Amino acid sequence: MERLPGNAPPPSQRGTTQPLHRLGRELQRFGWIGFWTQVVLGFVSLLIIIIVIFSRQFNINRPPNGMNSPTLGLVLAIIGLVFLGVSIYCCYRYPQLGRRLDQPEQRPSKEHVIRSLNIGLWVNIAGMIFTVAAAEWNVGMLLLKVLSIPQGAAVYVTNVLIEPLEIFVIQAKVNTIAAQLTGIIVALWLLRCVRRPV
Repeated sequence: MERLPGNAPPPSQRGTTQPLHRLGRELQRFGWIGFWTQVVLGFVSLLIIIIVIFSRQFNINRPPNGMNSPTLGLVLAIIGLVFLGVSIYCCYRYPQLGRRLDQPEQRPSKEHVIRSLNIGLWVNIAGMIFTVAAAEWNVGMLLLKVLSIPQGAAVYVTNVLIEPLEIFVIQAKVNTIAAQLTGIIVALWLLRCVRRPV
């Protein structure tokens, strides 16, 4: 089985080789950066989505003619947040892998580390696809809402105006996309570190 750069030291040497120690530090540093960035952005997004769900004034998914429509944008946003939660767990595992690299008895193989990073990468990519689709849906609904307002009618029909809560929904999805982008960058950087020649 292929080992990480530097390979494990012989039994007579219980220490950690310099490349492995450096890689362990990278996993811990960037793992925690990704973890806390995603936690903060994800918490703000989740809070906004919860407010939206329980708000009676929320009408971003209602077409201009007043007919009911499926809340597709909201469903896609929730799916994106679920993927973000999995990604946060993946980022939490990176520092654990980094610490195990300093322990010869528990040192993971190169394939195990790459597999863990690839899982985090693809989880973030999948989550970003759903969240971008949710943002596109809501932007489209807002555009339809604006285009449906006759010229000068906004002065008399105020219920067709865009509300601040609708902008907060877009902000929540942008925050989620930023969190998932952070996870992608962290995973790609750590994959580069793992595959870097000694």
